Amino acid sequence: MAKERIKTKITKSINIAVKEILKGNLIGIPTETVYGLAADATDENAIVKIYDVKQRPLFDPLIVHIKSIKDIKKYADEIPNEVYKLAEHFSPGPITYILKKKDTIPDIVTSGLNSVAIRIPSHPMFQKVLKKSGVPIAAPSANMFGRISPTSSEDVLKELKGKVNYILDGGQCEIGIESTVVSFIDDEIRILRPGFITKKDIEKVLRKKVILSRDKTRIGKHIQDIFSPGMLKSHYAPKTPLYITEKPKDFEMLKNVGILDFDNYDSLQDIAINLFADLRKLDEQGYNFIVCKKVKDIGIGMAINDRLEKASSGKVKTLKWELKFIRK
Repeated sequence: MAKERIKTKITKSINIAVKEILKGNLIGIPTETVYGLAADATDENAIVKIYDVKQRPLFDPLIVHIKSIKDIKKYADEIPNEVYKLAEHFSPGPITYILKKKDTIPDIVTSGLNSVAIRIPSHPMFQKVLKKSGVPIAAPSANMFGRISPTSSEDVLKELKGKVNYILDGGQCEIGIESTVVSFIDDEIRILRPGFITKKDIEKVLRKKVILSRDKTRIGKHIQDIFSPGMLKSHYAPKTPLYITEKPKDFEMLKNVGILDFDNYDSLQDIAINLFADLRKLDEQGYNFIVCKKVKDIGIGMAINDRLEKASSGKVKTLKWELKFIRK
């Protein structure tokens, strides 16, 4: 007999979400960054389900979400003072700390590494689930691996319908891109993934320089210890090919080309909030390809450009080349 397909439901019930987590099931969960695919981080069988549902490679570790900075000692070791300084300013919020791991977190969560990525989310519904369940929650983005991150419950339904029982509806994500990831494994503090909290923000709090590691998956001497979620070269990608170009509007003369246009937004923050939602809309239109231009590489613009580079795998296209190709 064929396995019955799961009937995925969207709910606003915290109690349902908590029951699902404690039963070892997965749920779609809202965060301030993007929607996550949540499971009890101490339940190895549930974590296997995350990798299976997302078709995520086992070498790509997960972020563990906890309810407060007080809980960090349960799951991480050798926590430097700089973490507490940053947490005082930015946590709960869109920042992830990579630290030495304790055995309370199963190796499958960290891909066998002796480091763990920990975040304290600020979304009120996620906080309620954390407090009521009493367990740390692993929650990568609630989509198929490598695809566009979801920023609404409807996005999650499109990605994971029939694969989870429930999606907890918390509205549109406030920030719209993934958290800033900061590594404290090495002697030097490194930003492994840029996000809403910028290099400048972090340096202002710590009153010291930090390193922004771009386009690298593993950095430094302790290569195996600082591999971070979201660091693969191709990520956040639409099914439609995406290309970076200097003059996207030049492509308006061509048929069936999508243009990811940021001109209508007043700020880089507005672009970040709408980036994945806009890209998803274009991806659903059946275009031959999509073009976009990078934004100013300052502040949160670095995070936006990071997502565009990964979503396009760094592919570049010019109108001159495209016209030459068409004429052939």
